[in-house]
This record gives sequence, structure tokens and C-alpha cells, in this order.
Amino acid sequence: MSGTDAHFVDVLDVSDLRFAGGTAHSIAEEVRAQHAAGFSTALIHLNGPLVAKVSPVNAQIRQEVQQGHAELLVRGERVRARAAVVRHPAVLEYAADQLPPIETDHVVIVANAAPHDIDGHEHYRPEQVHQIARQRFGREPLWAPIGPQVRQSIAGRVPPASLLESDWVNIIDVEAWEVERTGPRGHRPVVGRHSRASAQKWPRDVETLQAVYPVDGSWTVRVLGGAEPAEALLGKLPDSWEVYEFGAMSPKEFLAGLDFFVYYHDPRWVEAFGRTVLEALASGVPAILPPAFEPLFGAAAIYAEPPAVRRIVDRLYADRRAYEDQVARAADVARSRFGHQAHIARLAELIGTASDGPDAPGTAVTDEHAALTRPVEPPRLPEVALTVPAAAEDAGGPRAAEVERIPVLFISSNGSGMGHLTRLLAYAVRAEAGSRVEPHFLSLSQAAPVVSNFGYTYEYLPSMTATGLAPGRWHAYFAESVAQVMDRIRPAVVVFDGTWPYEGIPAVRETFPDARWLWSRRGMWKPGQGTDRLHKADWFDLVLEPGDLASPADRGVTGKTAAARVGPVTLLDTADLDERAEARAALGVDPDVQLALVSLGAGNINDTSGDVGASIAALRDLGVEVCVTKPEIAADGGEHTDVHVVRTYPLSRYYRAFDVAVSAAGYNSFHELLRFGVPTLFVPNRQTALDDQEARARFAAESGLAHQLPSVTVQTAEPMLADLLAHGPEMIERVKEIDPGNGAAEAATYIANLIR
Repeated sequence: MSGTDAHFVDVLDVSDLRFAGGTAHSIAEEVRAQHAAGFSTALIHLNGPLVAKVSPVNAQIRQEVQQGHAELLVRGERVRARAAVVRHPAVLEYAADQLPPIETDHVVIVANAAPHDIDGHEHYRPEQVHQIARQRFGREPLWAPIGPQVRQSIAGRVPPASLLESDWVNIIDVEAWEVERTGPRGHRPVVGRHSRASAQKWPRDVETLQAVYPVDGSWTVRVLGGAEPAEALLGKLPDSWEVYEFGAMSPKEFLAGLDFFVYYHDPRWVEAFGRTVLEALASGVPAILPPAFEPLFGAAAIYAEPPAVRRIVDRLYADRRAYEDQVARAADVARSRFGHQAHIARLAELIGTASDGPDAPGTAVTDEHAALTRPVEPPRLPEVALTVPAAAEDAGGPRAAEVERIPVLFISSNGSGMGHLTRLLAYAVRAEAGSRVEPHFLSLSQAAPVVSNFGYTYEYLPSMTATGLAPGRWHAYFAESVAQVMDRIRPAVVVFDGTWPYEGIPAVRETFPDARWLWSRRGMWKPGQGTDRLHKADWFDLVLEPGDLASPADRGVTGKTAAARVGPVTLLDTADLDERAEARAALGVDPDVQLALVSLGAGNINDTSGDVGASIAALRDLGVEVCVTKPEIAADGGEHTDVHVVRTYPLSRYYRAFDVAVSAAGYNSFHELLRFGVPTLFVPNRQTALDDQEARARFAAESGLAHQLPSVTVQTAEPMLADLLAHGPEMIERVKEIDPGNGAAEAATYIANLIR
């Protein structure tokens, strides 16, 4: 079959188009995203084994066809597609003989469900489906699990080389689902769930059911989709429950009426994805889920075993700030990981850009990926006032309308952390205040929305890991994305903060030769590592090294290389911190107790074999109340009312609230805690790729500035914490003897001097 006598299309979606649930919704969303990005789409329907009755094409898919976003092929004509995407392996196993002749460059089998049901029924055999796909399409198929649990269920049954590295997660148009949430729905929480009325979609025992969906009237429980399994367990439905049959209202309307979305099912059921969960997150309702969902939805939801659900709901219902923080976090993750742009990125990895015909090469990631850098809505964060050089007042203020401002682009690496982004913010606020600089941000950090709290524009650029793109493809995508931003704002200077400049930078420099580039390169690299990166300094007009209080212990390769060196950089200065009483009031903690900050990453606070749990147990033995910094811990908070979760940024603004801290020794936390006078037990993160946190923590301990432990037990931590409570203020005073002051203002001067 030649391409000239076949119907050409970029993407050919093959499935049973009668599906009523998540599969059909996902097809419709992908069609919509593909159309917006310029990809042509065709659909082929197969009568699969999972729909037993005669039904029309799903209404959402039908709407996409009617709007011209896709073409439904019904005449059996030959098709040439750049990619054929088969949704649900069972459809291909039992209905492949209904396919017309198809020529394609790539075949992707999207595994929407595990092969087996909880009763052991096998819906499809991955080995057989793989062989059928190879025979029908003449290509070695790729397998794309829809989520981590499905991946686990098929991993041993398909060729390892055929399994895509990244899951083919469902996507959603976040803006279309977003609902404004102004406050509680009533005098008691309104908790709901939306699913099919299938027994496997509900808890299997009465105890679990009543723990997550109370029957005592303390909450209003709303159900969309029917509640027959719950009624069978309980005998009758409680008066405080409001149950609506499937289709009684739109899911968006239903979700808009909830305070919380709580979804628990039979533990034997492998929930392939949970599209209703994604819809809830996009609508802005906090979701509370079983821990098995955490690898899929990450920070977007809260995870808990059933007995902890009531405590979490009641706490968030009473703490509006914490509730709004969770809403913002969910929306951010929904956009970055499950938005339309995520699908276009994985499609581009497979076939390149959209084409106008069969001869288009489709090998570069270009204009169609502008959607990937669209700004996301920022979470609600506290306003931050920063001290700035007096020159700002002399100039009449940095935002004076009569002064022409010069754009500077700040690019941060790191797809999840805050370190690089925080350092760039420290530079930006001082560069803006001390000169005519107009900061703009492009960040790989999923925390990018915090930039808007400082009044700056920003764009989120998904990292290689977030997109799932291969290195070569991602670097091309990075270069194109940066070039688009530069073409729009025309920066005089570009400031990149990271330890590994990306390969696309030289290409961008060649396209925009007038812009000057600065590499903000933190030191304290692990000895002998990163030498291969040093030559990338040639790509920049200036290398700037933010100082480190532990620099005498720096044995890394950057220590002897040329750079403009400034003092240690922190976002805030001491004068920016709230006083103790004000800080405690802002955090909502008791003004009179001894209070500790534990900032060690995720962990179960009740598991004393881990660093987090052991730290908290040691502090509790000393009579000290505790704040932890990771929202994930809230799910495992136990019954301890003296453990508080803090989610504010920048948290250092409230450091005067704390008497002691247990923290990792990353650049930001190390310098903020020491500079702002918090006696600290440092527990270095030894899993970092390059940052020598062990050397940093060891230096602080040997210099008498702090204590350090390689790992925490209650027995080892308790005496050190007791010593810090007694003598920590004296120890921390010594920091002033070695601290040259915040280098952020000097760094801002270097940036301003690069402007031609």
C-alpha cells in the first residue's frame, strides 16, 4: 500500500467508541488537544467485547467529530497514519479483523486497565495482543500503561523494550473544569464521590465505608452514579446522604457543590487511573485518596488510610488557608502533568510536529509546542516585602511609569524543587529595585506559580522527566521554547541558575546574539563529580557563584575555576522576618510553647525508624511542639495535635517562630536557618546527584554553629536537640563572625552591568 492511495492522518485513534466512561472521555480530550496543536486525527470504531449492547458512539467523541476536530472513518478505506493509538487492548484482541488496511510509522497500545478483574476474569492477554498488533500493523507495538498500577500488571507480560518509560496518563482541560470556591458549602463538610455503581468501585466492608463516608450526619455525603453497593452493605442509605443516579447532572456541576472529594474502592480492585479523581482535582476540590494513588497524582491529592480521613477533612475544613493551599497545589499539578500540553509533548516525542500532508517530515519540536509554556494560575500565597537597595528610592521607584524598563529573563532548572527558583527571585527583586530591570521567569520547577506573588510574569517549562521526552528531543524542545519567549520579550540579559546548562543554549544564543548570558552556578559539588560540565562556562558571558558559608569545606571541581563570587544568597534579609509573636500568629501555633521545625522531606511521623518520625518522637519527648513542611505527611498525622503542617512560601519569613530545627543541608535551608538564627540539627540528604550536603553539615558542626547526624534515631537526636534548646542561641551567634552578608544585591549589580 502506498501513501498516495490512502487516507493520510497524523493520529489514528482505534477503539470501541461506545465506551461510556473514562476511555471515551480520554479519547475526546486527546482529539481536542491534537486539534488545537494542529495534528489531524481520524477515528476507527471496533465492536469490542466490553460493550454488550448496541449503542451509539459516545456523545463526547461524537461532538468532537461534529465540530471538525476529527474524522470518523466508516467506509473501510485504506489509512496511512504517522501514529496509530489503540485504546484498550481487549478491543484489539477480539476485534482486529474489523480493521481496514492501515500503514503506520508507530503503534501505541494504551493499556487502560489491568488484564484481570478482581474476580480473576481475564479481559485480555497482553502476549496475544502484542502478536496481533505486530501482524495487523506490520510494526513492533509500543505499550503505554495508563498509570503505575497497570504498568505493574503488564510489565512481565510484554517485551521490556516495548514498554514506554512514561505512563500515558489521561489528560483534562483544566480551565474548562475549574470552579471558583469561595468558602464552605454549609455548616458541615460536604463530601462526595462520583463513579459507576459497581461493587469494585466501593469499599468492600462496612467499617471502611463508614470511616470514609460517615453515616452519623456529621457530614453531608453526596454521591453521583448511584450507591447500590453501599446500600447493600448498610441495609439502607443514611438520611444525611444525597444520592444521584448516573447522568442526573454533569460531573462539573456535581463537583462544584462539594467541599471534598473522597474516593475509596475495593482494595482488590486495580484502579487503572481514576479519571473522576482528575476531574475533581481540575475543579479545585481537595481529593482524599488511598495511598496507592500517590505515585500517580503526587502532591495534587492527600493520601490516607480510611481511619485518618475524618481527621483530615475536619482539619482542612477548619483551616481555610490550608484548604486553599491544597486547592492551588491540585490545580497546578493537574495543569503541568495532566493538561493538554502534556499529551502534545508525548505525541511530539513519538512523531514530531503536526504535518500538512504525507510528505511532512515531522522531526522537530517547534511552534505547536507553544502551549507547553502557557502560564498556569498561581496558588494563593502570602505577600512578601523585601528590603531593597536605597537606590530604588533615589530613582523614584523601580516601577515608575516614566522609566523605560529593560527585560531580563531568569531561567531556573529543577523540575520539582525550589532552590534554583528561590535564588533567582533573590536576584530579581534586587535587580528590579536597584536598576531599570524588568524580570521575567521561565522555570522548570513545578513551583513556578510562586513567582507571580512577586509581581513577575512566568512560564512553566516541563522538565525532561515531566514530559517523558528523550534527551535529544527535549533539548530541542527546550531551545525552541526559550527562543519563543526571547522573541516575545527580547531580554537584554538571560540568567540561568542550575548545575547543568542545557544543550539548547548555544542554538538560542546564535538566534539572539545581542542578549548577554549569565550562569549562576552554586558551588559545593561532590568531590570529583561534574567535571564534564565546566566547559559549558564558554556558553556564557559571565559565571556567577553564590557563596557558601561552608566554602572552606568545598572540595568540588568548581572551587578552583574562574567565577565572579558573591556572598551567600538568601531570598530574604534578616530585616524582612516577622517578629516571633507575629510569625506564630501567622502559622497558627501556640505563642508560648517551645516549637521546632522539621524539614526533611516526606515521611511518616509515627515511624520512628525514619528520620522524620524519629525527629518528631525525640522532640515530643523533650516537650517540644513540631511543625513539618511536607503536606504529604498530613495523611499520616496520627492523633498528635502538636504536629502542624506548614505550607507557606517563603517559610523563612516566619523563622523567628522556631526555637530549634531539624533540616536537610541544601543550599537554601542551610543558609536561611543559620543566617536567621535558628539552632539546627542538620541531617544531610546523601541522595543528591551533585550537592555535597554532607560536607556542608559537617562544616557547621565542626565550626560549632550547629549539630549534625548522618541519620536520625530517637536516641541519637534527643541529646543533640536538648543541647540546641539550651545552648543553640550561643552557637548560632557565631555565624555572624563568618557571614559576609547577603550576596543577592551584589549579584543583581553583576546582572545590571551586563546590560549593554
